[in-house]
Amino acid sequence: MVEPLNPHHLDPSDPHNLQSADEPVLERIAIATEGEDCDECVRKLRTPLMKIPGVRDVRIDTKRERVIVTFDARKTHAPDLHDAILRSGYKPGAFAE
Repeated sequence: MVEPLNPHHLDPSDPHNLQSADEPVLERIAIATEGEDCDECVRKLRTPLMKIPGVRDVRIDTKRERVIVTFDARKTHAPDLHDAILRSGYKPGAFAE
């Protein structure tokens, strides 16, 4: 589930949106993962996600096995994050709360 960080988030493609084209559109997504339950796993997952253009923050919740990524939606998209998780050797899970 992708949620805008701003509760008054407007669609950047809306011509009536007064937000500057240069300003980031920050969104946060929680991605369920399987098999990340140690500090080493967290480092292996966080590093490739932080290399994706537009990713601002990566937090790992090992108890719930999910990754919370804050990113600029103008520079990257959720499928890019899922691909990075797969390339790092982890598997996105079926659902994140």
